[in-house]
Amino acid sequence: MLTNYRFNWAPIWDARDLIASGLAMTIAVSLVSLAISIVIGLVVGSAGASGSRPARALAAVFVDIMRNIPLLIHMYVWYMALAFLRLPAFTCAVLGLSLYSGAYVAEVVRAGIGAVRRGQMQAALAAGLTRFKAMRLVVYPQALRMIAPSLASLFSQLIKDSSLASVIAVSELTYEAGAIDGQTFRTFEVYITISILYLILVTAASQLVMLVPGARNEASSARFADA
Repeated sequence: MLTNYRFNWAPIWDARDLIASGLAMTIAVSLVSLAISIVIGLVVGSAGASGSRPARALAAVFVDIMRNIPLLIHMYVWYMALAFLRLPAFTCAVLGLSLYSGAYVAEVVRAGIGAVRRGQMQAALAAGLTRFKAMRLVVYPQALRMIAPSLASLFSQLIKDSSLASVIAVSELTYEAGAIDGQTFRTFEVYITISILYLILVTAASQLVMLVPGARNEASSARFADA
């Protein structure tokens, strides 16, 4: 029975190098996937908010396809179905996470751009800015403040989703946890440790995103409106 279970943390300490290696891999997968998903989200989200009907249609098709395919299938497609490409497991995990998360980021970006008053863009164009500069200097900064709380949630989910990379033999935190559990049979100790590390990572990621100027005010306003 669990009440008679005696915790033994010595095997976890002995396996600290494996845990540290898995943590580093999780951070690497998450950071690379995050960077690519932001680029995808900005491009596709901007297309979805543009005045071009074909661009909006293509963006909608991309988002629907990427979001409606489970993340695990994304990884299996790159790792198994496209095995002839001989892509490393790390690359397959990053591609799956980036495309899947990028679709969600795109919708958030599209909504953020749409929330910026149209007069802001018109005033920027009237002031002589090109459309690109108007988006970069006027629209995107305002949209970023509004969507920061949503991005924090998405980025936190990306870190947790990175655990699925273990199924394609990426030696991240969950993969190493399984290996340590198989060697030591200290299941509770292993997964308690891993859970704490994930909690720290997710909390840190959320707090970093909320450092965007004005982001906390937007989050407070959203909570007030929900109440």
